[in-house]
Parts: sequence; structure tokens; C-alpha cells
Amino acid sequence: EVMPYFLLYVYLLALLIPLTHSFVVLKSLIGHVNLPREAFYIGETVNIHYLVKNRSIFRIPYMELNSNIAKRLSGRESKVEVISLESKQEFSKNESIVLRRRGYYELGDMVVTVKDVFRFFSLKKTISSDSGLIVYPKIIKLSTFEIMASQQLGELRVFDPAFSDKSRISTLKPYQEGDSVKKVHWKMSAKQDNLVIKDYENRGDTYVTILIDNFHLYFNKDVDRRLEDKVVDIAICMVNYCLDQRVEVVLETQNNQQSIRMSGQQKSDLKPFLTAMALFKGNGASNFRDFMETRAETIRRGTTVIIITTCLDKTMGAQGIRLKMSNLNPLFIVATDSENRNGHIDADIEKKLKHEGINIYIIDHYTSIKEAMEVQYG
Repeated sequence: EVMPYFLLYVYLLALLIPLTHSFVVLKSLIGHVNLPREAFYIGETVNIHYLVKNRSIFRIPYMELNSNIAKRLSGRESKVEVISLESKQEFSKNESIVLRRRGYYELGDMVVTVKDVFRFFSLKKTISSDSGLIVYPKIIKLSTFEIMASQQLGELRVFDPAFSDKSRISTLKPYQEGDSVKKVHWKMSAKQDNLVIKDYENRGDTYVTILIDNFHLYFNKDVDRRLEDKVVDIAICMVNYCLDQRVEVVLETQNNQQSIRMSGQQKSDLKPFLTAMALFKGNGASNFRDFMETRAETIRRGTTVIIITTCLDKTMGAQGIRLKMSNLNPLFIVATDSENRNGHIDADIEKKLKHEGINIYIIDHYTSIKEAMEVQYG
């Protein structure tokens, strides 16, 4: 009669020992995830460092290390690491990920699974990371502001007279591929037997305001956030050029019902723009007409107003005319995704704006922003 109870106790003890062992080592496990820095650009590679340490006096015969961080950042699953750890031993690994998408990412969790030597029990522990990673949009650099409207509108140069004072030469520099032939200093080039470029001073009364129309209805069917990303790339491209030229630039848009506004004039002012555009979404609560209701009167006269939108309709056209009549210089950049039939351009409105001398650029998802906006004159 005693034997069955003895066997039962032995069996329970055999289960209790590995369970207790697993529980103790699980409690003793610590770990963390480290990044070399907190901010990156699209296309850069980030090296993520994982570390797990067994602080107990017991050996861990079987442990799985799984993380969703790589999937969160790149969309691909990480390999599950299966290891064993001796007492006081630690395990570390590095994982390289190419960042494909702008935005802010919380790194998320690392899940550790501990099993006993007989694989009777499986206990899990989540090691959370408080770190975050911001991925900035890639900067597309323009070498000139001598740009043309889209091919649909013919050759319409803009910005050239607004951004530089042709009567005042700031510096002379060697000719580089991409420089406008119109800037060649022919007398100095003849003396030096090399082409020399005149670098004009920027006018002190030059101002640019960039208005991004992110009304949520225009982004409802945005496939893979293509329109969002194109709008961001265009905005950062324009801001970067203005700051390179030390031209005062203001950018305004929305985040749901919140108004977003930032300004700068030096290259050191770029970071707030990058941060805002990394977090940009097509979620604006107000349509552009309502958005402009209080803004048109506050923009300094003579300012070049760049309107980035995905919808060039009658209402948007009316806003352009209104700005023109207010002694402002409106310019439309329309982002489209023709492959997925996203983005709207009213041909009649396009013609009327052209007739009024308002320039328009139409930039599709696959269109190179640099090629579309950077045109040299000889």
C-alpha cells in the first residue's frame, strides 16, 4: 500500500525539481537591446545588439531567444536562437537591418523561453526595451533652383529671380557638373583657363512657405503609404534646398486636428523638419480651404508659397488664385500614384492656373523628384 504513494511522490518530485529549476533560472535572467544611436535615415543599416545573462548558479540546458524587433523595423522575421547557458554566463548577438521605412519605432520585446532538460516545462519571460528609433526620410538634394514646371505645362521657370540677387556676386568657384552655364564668369574663366562660376548672394527679402495638404479623405486608399512617402520626399527636398541657400522657410501641415508649424533658415535647423516628416501621416482633419482660412492673411507679402497636395480640384485652384491676388507667389506640387489611381488632377483647373501664371509640378510615385524639378539652362 505504501509503494504507490512512494512512486507518486517520486514522480511529483521528479516534476517539481525541473519546474523549480526552470523558474529560478528564468527569474535570474536579465537582458537588454542596444542601438548605436536613436536616429537613422531610410536606407541606412542599423546594428542591433542583443544580450541575455544567466545570473543564477544553475545551468540553463535549453533556451530560445526570439525578437520581433527586426520584423517591426524591416518586415522580415528574425531567426530564433536556441542556446544553453552556464551559470553566470551571458549570450549576445548582433543583427543588421536595412531601414526601409520612415517613422518612429518602439523597439518592442525580446521573448526568452526556458525549458528543462527533460522538456517537461516551458516558461517564458518578456524583456522589454524602452528605447525607440526614429527613421528620417532620405534627403533628395537639388543643385539649383532653376526649375521648370511639369511637361504638361511647358517650360515655366520659377524661383530663379526670387532666390538670388544677380547684381551681387558672393563668391567665385570652379565649375562643377550640374552648374548652370548662365553662371559662368567668362572673363575670369578666360584668365584662369578653367570655367569659373559666379555664386550669387541670396536676397534678404526672400521667403518660402510650404503648405502640405494632408486631408485624410485623400489618403484613404493610399496603397503602402505611397502618396504619404512622396509628399514627404518632396517637402524635405524643398526645405533642404532652402536651408542650403539660407532662405527662410516655414512648413505647415496637420496631425489629425493639431496644427504643425516649424521654421528655419540655417542648415542646422533641418532636424525638426526631418522629425516632423518622419512622423507625417495623411490624417489631417481639415480640408485645405478650412486649413487656409486663417493662414493666407498671415503670410508675408511676396512669399513663395509651395502647396504640396494630392488633389488639384476647383477648391484647390481657387485657393491658388486667392494667394496670387494677395501678392503671394503660389506654386503647386501634385503628388500622384497613377498605378493605383490615387491622386486627382482637374485638367480645366490646371489650364486656368497656367493661364494665371501659377506653376504646377505633377510628380508621380515613380517620378524622380530631382529630375522633375532640376533643370539646367544653357
